[in-house]
Amino acid sequence: MGISRETIKRGIIYSVSISIVALVIVMLSTQSELTLKAFGRINTDYLVMAAVITIIFWILKSLKLQVLIRALGGRVLFHKVFGIYLASAFVAHVTPSSVGGLPFQIYFLHKEGIQLGKTTALTVLDGMLTFIVFMVSTPILLLIWGEYLNLGPKITGLFYLAILLVILFIVASLILIFNAHLAKVFLNWVIGLRLVKRFFKEESLTKFRNFLEKEIDYFNDGIRLLAGSKRDMFLVIIYTVLYWIFYLSLAPVLLKGLGVEVAIPPVILAQLVFNFIQPIIPTPGGSGGAELGFAYLFKFMVPGYLLGIFVAIWRFFMFYSSLIIGGIYFIYLVQGTDYLNNE
Repeated sequence: MGISRETIKRGIIYSVSISIVALVIVMLSTQSELTLKAFGRINTDYLVMAAVITIIFWILKSLKLQVLIRALGGRVLFHKVFGIYLASAFVAHVTPSSVGGLPFQIYFLHKEGIQLGKTTALTVLDGMLTFIVFMVSTPILLLIWGEYLNLGPKITGLFYLAILLVILFIVASLILIFNAHLAKVFLNWVIGLRLVKRFFKEESLTKFRNFLEKEIDYFNDGIRLLAGSKRDMFLVIIYTVLYWIFYLSLAPVLLKGLGVEVAIPPVILAQLVFNFIQPIIPTPGGSGGAELGFAYLFKFMVPGYLLGIFVAIWRFFMFYSSLIIGGIYFIYLVQGTDYLNNE
């Protein structure tokens, strides 16, 4: 498991350049005489508050990961968990559809002495809680406050279709995740396919199967350990709820700093919808699509001359801050390891 230096370099160049181009497009398409004057009206107190909020939800995310690690029988100091989380955020920002973040997190938690299957269980459980938040809150809020976003019947229909497909995928995944026997049956079926045997030697497939079957057992052990600890489960839920409260409060705080009075429910809903679609944006870190998509969702709530400024500031806190700080942690963590190669 690893990533090449060239991939990281290309990812940084692509994600930053695409993000800047998208921000310029938003700024130019919404610019007016009032735009430049608006820069001078930004309340710096709210920018400081936004910075504090950003650090708080970084800390809450790290605390949740630390509780999951402890529940699965591991012991990792908070500052290490914090560094691994931010470094994984950096990797996610520079890889297409943010796919590199979780493997990085699994790799470095494994280096801290946690069995690979349990680190995978930890990551899946973390992702499951996020999906639960989306699956429960987003459709309900969209039904109640959907008219605030003016998405239109076609986009709303596609959104609900996407939710249905995600639910079906999650259900199928959970069946395999929580049923070790069925997961092993599925694994053996895949390995037994003629197409697979055509490209891999029997000896390699056997070693691969034995390795995965062992990790499946570790994974299920981890699930049982967490389910058996009510205290840790309670803390994980509390940290998850607090994380999303602070995460979703960032946009309202920035709008307040720009002097924009907007009802809170539609602002929260717009962010939930955005976070639901962001992972499918194929560019590194969702760059380009993130800026344009966020601008589209907020164009009905934010005055045109402020929209570009709002998106740019929001993107700084949500993307560039973790890109910079996470990049520093990434450089520190990969030193002396074989994670980063020269290919």
